Amino acid sequence: MEAGFVVAPVAVGFVYGGMAPAILEDLALSYQAEAGIQARHWAMWVFPNGSSVPVPTQIDSNQVPAIRACLLLKRTLQKVAQLEMRRMSEADKFNINTALSQLDQMNTIGIA
Repeated sequence: MEAGFVVAPVAVGFVYGGMAPAILEDLALSYQAEAGIQARHWAMWVFPNGSSVPVPTQIDSNQVPAIRACLLLKRTLQKVAQLEMRRMSEADKFNINTALSQLDQMNTIGIA
């Protein structure tokens, strides 16, 4: 089941705090490998449960389904959290843990 989402003007720094640059850098590599594109600009797909998933503006959900975008973000968040754990502030840890919980919730209830 494909989830409905809206493209919203949400700043990635607002959602992911100080880890936003590392997250976008890793996601850019994932999208380059996945879809063969170089991310130039980012949009935020916001799902009904509040999950905010950054995706390159050059793609849409026909090229990379929402479920795949969510899984790429989840993998990136786990990787960044592991690599940057010592540098992360409490707010960054909270933001990443909240995002991971929301992504897990989406998979559990079948939103994405």
